[in-house]
Amino acid sequence: MLGELVLLVAILVGVVFAGQLRRGDPGQRGYVLVLATVLVLAVLAALRADRFLSIVAVSLGALVVVVPWLLDVAVRAAFGRERLALAVRLAGLRATLMLGAGLGRQQAILRGLAVLERQGVDGALSYFRTLAHETEDDTELRIIHEQIVSMLLFGQRWNEGIAHYEARFPPDYAAGRPPLALGLLRAYGEAGRLSHAASLLRAVEELLGRDPRAAGVVSQARLTFLAYAGQAEPVAAALTDERRRRLGLSAASGALFRGIALARAGRADAAEAELRRVADLAGSRDGRVVHASRKAMADAPEPALPLPPELHGYAERVADRLEGFLAVAPAVRRVGSLWITPGLLLLLGTGYVVGQLLDGGGAGLVRLGAAMPELLQAGSWGRLLTGMLVQTEPIGLLLTVYAVWLAGPLVERVAGRGPTLVGSLGAGALGLWVASRLAEDPAVVLGGGALLATGLLCGALAVLLAPRTSLPRRTRRVLALPLLLLLLALAVTIPREGAGLHVSGVGMGAAAMAGALSTSLATWRWCAAVLRVIGFGLVLCLPVALLQVGLEDPQAFELEHRRSLTAQGVVLSVPARFEVLTEPRERPAGAPWRLEPGLHDTLAQRVGDRVQVLVTPTGPESQSDSRSHSALLRVNPDLRRALVDVEAPAPPGFQEAYERASARAGIDPATLRSTIVRGDGIDVGIVLERPLPGGISVVLIAAPPSALDHDAALYAAMIADAVPPPAGP
Repeated sequence: MLGELVLLVAILVGVVFAGQLRRGDPGQRGYVLVLATVLVLAVLAALRADRFLSIVAVSLGALVVVVPWLLDVAVRAAFGRERLALAVRLAGLRATLMLGAGLGRQQAILRGLAVLERQGVDGALSYFRTLAHETEDDTELRIIHEQIVSMLLFGQRWNEGIAHYEARFPPDYAAGRPPLALGLLRAYGEAGRLSHAASLLRAVEELLGRDPRAAGVVSQARLTFLAYAGQAEPVAAALTDERRRRLGLSAASGALFRGIALARAGRADAAEAELRRVADLAGSRDGRVVHASRKAMADAPEPALPLPPELHGYAERVADRLEGFLAVAPAVRRVGSLWITPGLLLLLGTGYVVGQLLDGGGAGLVRLGAAMPELLQAGSWGRLLTGMLVQTEPIGLLLTVYAVWLAGPLVERVAGRGPTLVGSLGAGALGLWVASRLAEDPAVVLGGGALLATGLLCGALAVLLAPRTSLPRRTRRVLALPLLLLLLALAVTIPREGAGLHVSGVGMGAAAMAGALSTSLATWRWCAAVLRVIGFGLVLCLPVALLQVGLEDPQAFELEHRRSLTAQGVVLSVPARFEVLTEPRERPAGAPWRLEPGLHDTLAQRVGDRVQVLVTPTGPESQSDSRSHSALLRVNPDLRRALVDVEAPAPPGFQEAYERASARAGIDPATLRSTIVRGDGIDVGIVLERPLPGGISVVLIAAPPSALDHDAALYAAMIADAVPPPAGP
């Protein structure tokens, strides 16, 4: 577990380190050096398998990368809920952990927001003006004056805010600062300076108009200008319920803009009625919107004069551009809270953590819900869903989580939640079903996390290639490249035989087609409705699948569905997961010994355990040797140079299971011989021998000894149920 954590930390720190180098920010050179140091420590700890270095590397990685990232998420959430003081405290803790990141002055500026919450606009202005007098750095001074303008606009002191801005900045400076630009547009509108508002809007469109990520900001700027220009009809057309959500505005904000547009158009009664609706439509985050509506009613403007011809023509062109954006907005951006993507990330992370905590070995994977063809054929269909949540390796988990984090928001915002569910859970379930139907080994353990990620990645690529996606070609290439690289990493890194969960290439192909098809069909309304039904049906099926898997007993199933094999005349009853070896298999890295000819537990091997069943002679010619050495050292005498064996009782769990199995089989449990195998003073394995008539023994070999505890009842039954060869010449 510690080695896997070190490897995971090394990857995370390496990714952050590469990102910092790519940005090349001179102010964060100290943080880059800290990251480089932690990365070197993590790599050394992984290469040397040093416990002390591993603990140090994991702790430092968590402190300088993981915790600051979590704090950044919390800071954004606190700002979104207008908990400014809490956000500033969290940001301060983050700055403390990110040594050398140059966040000290930024933290001083953020404290002004806490002052705003405690003392109001005047207190915040006094704080920022003091900062301005104390600093000599031009960059910091510019940021401080931006905050002063923002504080004045926040307090709806429009003329003061405009005056301070025009005294400190060039006219088009705010175009590169979207929040500042939106505030200034409103200030110019409130002050009746529409020509200045038009000039600022032109600068915003020229600078940000071709950036698809800024389409929402540009559209809100256009809407603000049209409202203060008194263009009531275009504003009303842009603020229908569906279009308002595309613009990212609440119902109360939409009513405020409609009321302002009606008031500027000279329709005072209709404007007052619309502004009164704001309080009724307001949500928990619309406090400032309600205050603005009340102030707008108290300061009702004089009837607006007709716009000059040039300004009127410009307003009509702005209205046309806004209408053009709203016509294609479903294919560009769907604003709203993400639910499916965080939910998938939570499920994948929970599955990995639960698996590590339970640590049930190979059999534990099946108990957790991993898919096996023989269990699926027996009716355990819930494993098509739970199989996607079982994770064994940190590298595979990291790739899967990163794929969902990268592709999920794109699919969810553009195609919708239903297609996202079908392209993830549905694609993974389909891939598992196809893999199980085509699997030659009925006991292969299939993993579906990579299939889920593959479906989402292909769905995101289909979104980028869709004709209705109004993104520039260069933007599509920039977005598609990491998706393709991640898809290649999943295809090359995860599929493997004999270790971890098996990922079928055919299953990945089926998941890829399902993911791409789900997002492609979402462009038709009736198909989107069908996909929503299927997607939320999968969500409802997930707890049912978890309940079904939780009530199953895979061990009892394997006990009942064993097959009979004969080795040297001995009839053994073993489950399908045991592989027959006719030749010795060389020792892999980290294994204490090679695999001998006999029966090999492939399920135990997937988590690093080694369990074998052998039939060895114990005739008169080897009885003296059998008293001094276990069957393992008799079969492979070369091991005697590095290992020793010591008589020891069988593990209590296995002993109890063997006594129950012996009672069913009608044999004496006292004949079982247990031997611990040690190397360098450490218990590396255990050998259990049951002598049979005819000078032979059935031998169970497990490494490490704890591997027996993962499936004690099955292993005990295999030894106890062995049938000796019939007596005869």
